Amino acid sequence: MRKSIPILLLTLLALGANAQLFKIGKFDVGFVYVGPKIGMNFTKINRWSYDYVDTKSKFGYQFGAVGEFGFTNKFSIQTELLFLSRGTKTTEFGIETTRKTNSIAIPILAKYAFRAFGLSKVYATGGTYTTLKTSGVEIFENGQTGDDYHWKTLDWGLSFGVGGEYDAKQGIWGLDVRYDLGLVDVYKQMDENTRSQFRNLNITVTYKYDLVDLVKRIRAKRTDPDKK
Repeated sequence: MRKSIPILLLTLLALGANAQLFKIGKFDVGFVYVGPKIGMNFTKINRWSYDYVDTKSKFGYQFGAVGEFGFTNKFSIQTELLFLSRGTKTTEFGIETTRKTNSIAIPILAKYAFRAFGLSKVYATGGTYTTLKTSGVEIFENGQTGDDYHWKTLDWGLSFGVGGEYDAKQGIWGLDVRYDLGLVDVYKQMDENTRSQFRNLNITVTYKYDLVDLVKRIRAKRTDPDKK
């Protein structure tokens, strides 16, 4: 997995460096945007084996990189490479335990955008996500911690979201709200008939660059160092 991360990033850069922007009518075709992403998520497991165990949402975080590949100025495909912290809180006989797992996540989303509310773009997204667990831990009420072997390695599900973007001087600011619907039984329990699936609400901020334009500006800067 560690080897695949730099390979994916290099692939994004190579695609951006070779892409060409051209127009058909008023539509931009062939754009590539890349940039960093950071945000927070509120996660919960939807089922638990025992009725006397209460589950609560847990605050987590995420950060990583975004790559958007556009076909027109309305339709594009967005993929991401994220480090994701998720989990849940359980209360059993008055004792609260935090159960946390860290993962590498790769969402792949279709994106439809339009202009509204004075923003450069308002959009809706839909697609899938896949995560690979990197660690699992349980934190007890007294502060002690231990490895949590109950978390499964792979998770998969559906993602739906909305957001808005605003053009800056050399990039694009974006605010994204997304809901992930987990479809995998992610937590092994004594009751094998129970399917414990993630439910995640994500709120993130991105800053994306037009990679073709960025490459052109870098080349122009090398040719003429005095040019801003």
